Amino acid sequence: MLFVAGWTGQSLAMPTPAMISGTVRDVRGTPQMGALVELLRSDATTVATAISDDHGRYLMPMVAPGRYQLRATAAFFVPFSRNNIRLRAGVQSVVNLTMSAVFEADNWLPAQRRRADEPVDDWKWTLRSTASRPLLRLVDPEDGTSVSTSAEQSHRVSSQGKIVLTNGDGGFGDGGMHQALVLDRTMADGDGAVFRADLGNAGGEYPAGPSVAVITGYERRTPFSGSTRMVSSFQSHPEMMSGGSTNGLQVLHLASTQQFTLGDTFLIDVGTLLEAERLEATRLEAEPFLRLTLRPGSNVVVEYRLATGRELQSSDDLDQLEPTLTAVTDARGRPLSDSGLHQELSVSRKLGSRVVSASAYLDRFDYSAIGGSGLMGRGALQAVGAVADPTTGTFEAAAPGYAGRGLSVSLMQPLTPALSAWVEYDLGTVLRSKGNLVMTDLAAGTSPQTASAMSAALRGKIARTGSDLRVEYRWQPLRTLTQVNAYNATPEEAYLSFYLRQRLWCGRLLPQGVDAVVEATNLLEQGYQPVLAPDGQTLFLAQIPRGIQGGLSFNF
Repeated sequence: MLFVAGWTGQSLAMPTPAMISGTVRDVRGTPQMGALVELLRSDATTVATAISDDHGRYLMPMVAPGRYQLRATAAFFVPFSRNNIRLRAGVQSVVNLTMSAVFEADNWLPAQRRRADEPVDDWKWTLRSTASRPLLRLVDPEDGTSVSTSAEQSHRVSSQGKIVLTNGDGGFGDGGMHQALVLDRTMADGDGAVFRADLGNAGGEYPAGPSVAVITGYERRTPFSGSTRMVSSFQSHPEMMSGGSTNGLQVLHLASTQQFTLGDTFLIDVGTLLEAERLEATRLEAEPFLRLTLRPGSNVVVEYRLATGRELQSSDDLDQLEPTLTAVTDARGRPLSDSGLHQELSVSRKLGSRVVSASAYLDRFDYSAIGGSGLMGRGALQAVGAVADPTTGTFEAAAPGYAGRGLSVSLMQPLTPALSAWVEYDLGTVLRSKGNLVMTDLAAGTSPQTASAMSAALRGKIARTGSDLRVEYRWQPLRTLTQVNAYNATPEEAYLSFYLRQRLWCGRLLPQGVDAVVEATNLLEQGYQPVLAPDGQTLFLAQIPRGIQGGLSFNF
C-alpha cells in the first residue's frame, strides 16, 4: 500500500500532469519504510509529499511539469537531495533514492559515546559521502518512462581532498599554526584508502623545529565477513620537553582491526594497537581489544567490550585521523605505559525515535595522566616525571593508578534527521584531590573516590545552513582530576566545549567547498586546581586545559 499526501490544487488542475515514483533504499539496498519524500520548487516551496511504504516505494501521481528538487528524510539517515529533476507532461519518471545512515549499519545504536558521528570524523565522512552517493541518470525511452540508476550504483570510484589551516593555543601537542592535507580514495567495491599529513609550526618564540604527523589507512570491505582496517601513524614533536630528553617526543602507531558479521544478529570486532614511544628511552606496547555485539531483536543491541588501551577500543576508533597525544614519564624520563583494563556490558534499546542505553563497567588504570597549565624548567620536569608543551603552556604529569567500577545511562533524541540531543549520567571512580597538592607527591594528595557526572550535548548538522555543530557541557564535582567513565570519555567532554564548521557562501569571491572551523575545549576554564611545582611556582591541574583553535578548510 502506498501512502500519498499533500499535493497542491494547482497540480490537480493540470490537464496533462506528470507523475514521479521510485524506491527509497539504504546503501546496502534495503528498502526503507516511512521516509518522507518531498518535491520542491527552485524557491524551496513544497509541491508534493509522499511517505514510502513497507517496500520503500513512494508515488506522487499528479504534479505540474517542470524542474524540481527531490528530497528524502528519515530518522537516523542523512537527508538526501536530488537537484534539477525534469518532469514532463504525461510522463511517469522513476527516481530511486539511496540514503546514507547517520551511523554505520553495524553501529546504529550509540552504545559507545566514542562512536558518535563527529564532524571531525574525516574517514567516515569520506566513506559515507562517496561510497553511498548514488548516480542519477534520466532518459526518455519510447514508452514515456524516465528511469534512474541511483539504486543500482551504490558505489563509485571517487577521490577527494581537503586542506585545513588552523591556529590557536590548542591543547597538549596541538598548538601553533597547523597545515593539514587529507587525501582519500573510495573504490567501486567500497574499499577505501586515506592519507593525512599535518605540519605544525610553533612560531619564532620557540626554537624547536616543526611538529609532523603522518597517518595512512586502508579499509577493505567484504560482502559477508565485514571489513579489515589497517592504519599507521607517526608523530614527531620536537617542541616537547621532559626532564632527560632533548630530542622531543616521537610516537609510532600500527593498528589493525577485523570485523566479522553473522547475518544481522552478531558482530565480532577484534584488533590490536602496537605503540612505540620515545623520549629519553623507548617504550613498546601492544594493546588488544575485543567487542561482541548481539541483536536479539530489531530494536535491541547487547554489547560486551574488553579493551586494554583507551585509544583503540573498536574498529570505529580508527575513523579519527587526528589521534590524541598523551605522554608522561617516570623520574628518569622513560615513557610510562598507558595500558590498563576495561570491561563493559551495555544494552541499548530503540524507543520510537529515541535510543536509551545503559551499561556497567570495570576499570583498571596502571597510572593516570593528568593535564595541567603552566611552564616548568627541565629540572622540575625531571623531579615530577612530567612532559611539557611550551607552545601551549600545558603539561601532563603521572598520577597513581586505581581500579573502579561504574554505571552509565544515556538518552539520544533526534531533533531533526541530522541533529540529535544527548543526555548522559555516569557513576564511577575518579581521582580526587584532598586539598593542597604538591607535584612531587601527587599520590599523597589524591585518592580514588566514587563520583557522578552529567552531560548534555547537541550534535549534528543544521539544515539549510551548511553548519556542522557540536556543543557539550559536562559537569563533575569539584576537585576531581580524572573523568568519570574514562574509557568512554573523549577530550572534548570537559565542561563547556563546542565545535562549529560553517560553509562559507561568498558567491564568486571564494571557491566552492570553503569552510570556517572553530573549536573550543573547556571554554570557561573550569576544574582548575592549584599545585605547587618543585621550583616554587604555582601551576594548575585540570582534566583538560582550555584550548581554542580556528581556521579554514578547503575541500576539493
